[in-house]
Amino acid sequence: MSKTVGIIVTLLTAAAYFYYNFNYFNFVRKQKQMQQNRLGIVTLFFVLNYLIFMILSTLEIYLIMNWLCFAVLLFGETLIYSKGDKQCALLSTFTGIIYGLAINIFCRSTLSIITGESLQNFDNHIYSDQNLKAVPVFMGFILTGFAIQILSQPHFQERLQLIMKYHRQTFLLEMLTGMFFYLFLNLLIYSTPTNDLTLKAWSIESSLFSMIGFFIAIRYTWRICILADYREKNQSMEQELEVQQQEEPYLLQKAIRDPLTGLYNRQHALDVIAAMLRKKSSITLCFIDMDGLKEMNDRYGHAEGDRYIRSVTGQLQHACRSEEDMLFRYGGDEFLLLFPEAPVDIIEGRMEESLRILAERGKAERFAIPLSFSYSVIDGQEFSDAEELIRTADQKMYAQKKAKQRARN
Repeated sequence: MSKTVGIIVTLLTAAAYFYYNFNYFNFVRKQKQMQQNRLGIVTLFFVLNYLIFMILSTLEIYLIMNWLCFAVLLFGETLIYSKGDKQCALLSTFTGIIYGLAINIFCRSTLSIITGESLQNFDNHIYSDQNLKAVPVFMGFILTGFAIQILSQPHFQERLQLIMKYHRQTFLLEMLTGMFFYLFLNLLIYSTPTNDLTLKAWSIESSLFSMIGFFIAIRYTWRICILADYREKNQSMEQELEVQQQEEPYLLQKAIRDPLTGLYNRQHALDVIAAMLRKKSSITLCFIDMDGLKEMNDRYGHAEGDRYIRSVTGQLQHACRSEEDMLFRYGGDEFLLLFPEAPVDIIEGRMEESLRILAERGKAERFAIPLSFSYSVIDGQEFSDAEELIRTADQKMYAQKKAKQRARN
């Protein structure tokens, strides 16, 4: 081989190797979901790898040692590129080596059959005039780079990322390790001068078997991971449902309770009263409006106003029968009391007693203004609409409040 041809072959092989090297590290980048391509370090690895490749070729190292050195070097570089991710480095290295070695063996054996030459003429003895290594090596780098480019497609990367997520790699790595050493055994036949077609065919079969086996191993592991993913999602959904079931009573109470007093709120009052009216239950409604709450808030602050509200709440709760009557905070200073099966005059008597006790309590607890409320009591049997009942009670209460104000003036 002339010097010029040698230079051309070297440059072409270098270009082919750069194509493989770039696609391989792009494969690693996508597997790690890295945004930057890190072209500088990829180029550095190319220069280093190709320099070592040339040195090993010059020294005519046996192919099996040549590829072993390349595998170790590629693993170290992938470990650096993936920032110390051993799982990613192992899986990526096995992918690059298995496809690189399988395609390289396929190309050497195929050309050996086509040319009728012995496999020994395709080994690493580059100084031999009969050595034909350059062509299958060039083809091997090109085809492997193309194969790695296909493996970099999103659907395959998603499978690998799912495998990485669940760390289901023990079986997969064992399978890939077996394929790796199986292919290594094929390299031994390049040291024999026998020109045996059966050996060549077996070598081609081994390379195809390894590439197909790689896909089967990935697919099997991926399917296991899918089941694990479904199981994890089901467990997550079950946990969410359990949390929701535990929170449901709390959220329901929060939705129908007033945060300051803990009483049922306005919406719950409307719902309960409407339901009882639909059933034509005998109910008596008491509408209460606190006297002087605005003055208390304006002159003495909302903290004192809240204390006033709690005092009124406590007294009204005392006026209710346990587990029979219901007390609602209808608005800021408004309350509703719902009394099933209770006459109007009895409820009015309770309210008057509550006013008396509340006034005494206000003095005892040293409130700045007298504690009192205005009220109205309505027989609910005369109504079929909750809002109409409450509106009537409100109007009656307002009339009482006006009368109290006129009496004070």
